Amino acid sequence: METVRSKQDTEMTAPKGFGWRGWLRWGWRQLTSMRNAIIMLLLLVIALIPASILPQKRQDPLLAQQWIDDSGVWGKILDALGFFNLLTAPWFAAIYILLFISLVGCIVPRSIQLVKDLKAGPGKVPHRLTRYDSYQSVETDLGEEEALEMVRGNLRGFRTVIRGNTLSAQKGYLREAGNLLFHMSLLGLLIVFGLSQAVSYRGQAIIVEGGTFANSVLSYDTFNRGILVSEDSLPPYRVTLDEMVPEFYEDGAPSAFRATVTVSENGEERSEVVRPNEPIVVGGANMYLSGNGYAPHIRITDADGNIALDEYVVLPDITQDYISTGVIKVPDVTSGPQLGFQATLFPTAQEMDGVIISVNPDALNPVLVTTTWTGDLGLDEGIPQNVYFLDTENMELVTEPVGKTEVGVLTTLGVGQSAEIPGGHGTIEFVDLARFAAFDMRYDPTLGWMLFFAVLGLSSLAGSLLIPTRRVWVRYEEGTLHAAAIGKRSDEGLDAVVSTTLGLKENS
Repeated sequence: METVRSKQDTEMTAPKGFGWRGWLRWGWRQLTSMRNAIIMLLLLVIALIPASILPQKRQDPLLAQQWIDDSGVWGKILDALGFFNLLTAPWFAAIYILLFISLVGCIVPRSIQLVKDLKAGPGKVPHRLTRYDSYQSVETDLGEEEALEMVRGNLRGFRTVIRGNTLSAQKGYLREAGNLLFHMSLLGLLIVFGLSQAVSYRGQAIIVEGGTFANSVLSYDTFNRGILVSEDSLPPYRVTLDEMVPEFYEDGAPSAFRATVTVSENGEERSEVVRPNEPIVVGGANMYLSGNGYAPHIRITDADGNIALDEYVVLPDITQDYISTGVIKVPDVTSGPQLGFQATLFPTAQEMDGVIISVNPDALNPVLVTTTWTGDLGLDEGIPQNVYFLDTENMELVTEPVGKTEVGVLTTLGVGQSAEIPGGHGTIEFVDLARFAAFDMRYDPTLGWMLFFAVLGLSSLAGSLLIPTRRVWVRYEEGTLHAAAIGKRSDEGLDAVVSTTLGLKENS
């Protein structure tokens, strides 16, 4: 038997009206929906988490590169995906831009609709009020005009419109306005966040007592800036650390810190005191006291009798007892291998069972203990290197036999003492001891705006959640007032509103 097929069977066509324009319209609606805007906001927050865990190249390129090298394949994969430079990663920018578009596409039409609703007032009364759960009716001796005016007087706080024998009332416009303000605040925060990354800068600098910091890129230990910040745009000023004073409890625990500085700015000098969480303003930037410690004055004389180093050396790694460790690099020797020292300072040294300990964080009896390395410091290769890290890959430790093992030779010095460098490489002298202060300079002109939008967002969100939205409809028919109200599903006060509207309950 031959199968007969109609033209409708043989020609399969796509649904009419859902071509590429339909797909674009559908995609736009999805993108600008409130639900997807919230989802993208959560994605943006989640995307920022790696920046708080992984070192970022903008903030600490050396630490980030070290993390990548130490992590092997995973480090390279994460680096290729932009996890070490998150704010410039394409996928992060995509989330940021899509959220921006979503908020704009959500705010604009809803704002237009709110303006139209405000102009038009409450909508018309539905034809059948008896279908609402809150429906009530009451007979009245008043005429139509008097009855509706009485109802209007009972609806305090509602916006009312009388149309013929009906009255429409609505309250809660501020709820939608608060909702829109909340999303506008999010949009404002996104804009301010983007501007902050472009116009702000942050740097860290360590200053030894008596030393001076000049505001230039080369003077910072670490420095990261926005794309609109140039080196020439940094305001000129100088900060001299006059005194760094830590205070301790009787048990040696730190209690307070203060750094007295002299600021030279705009041709004038002034004295300032910086404390933790109490920054001063210099050159438009906030200057925070972020740390402190010891910096011994070291003088190295090489084997040829020339002074190869004569400066204060910061020991940044500090325990609670202020036992401080760091490195001393001596690349400029006259002849022979370069020198490197791993140094530990004991503020109040005391020997116990042949081991040096510190019994007080104050420098009551400072003792410096060093071990010596010789070889190539790696400073001549042009590769950036952490000044507080000693690369011993091409160096050898100067050792001495202890039993059957070789251990590093320890050189112990008090203030004003000198000793021969093990291996005959000259002398090392512990000249003096000073304190250092670590400062954090932050310039961000958008912080005020960020606070403004954050407060506006929280307050408008609270308003959108707490302000109720209710609609009341009333119809007058042959001496009877019919009324009904709607609101949120969880609104249990609608019956009371209708009763108050009809005068069955005193207006509260």
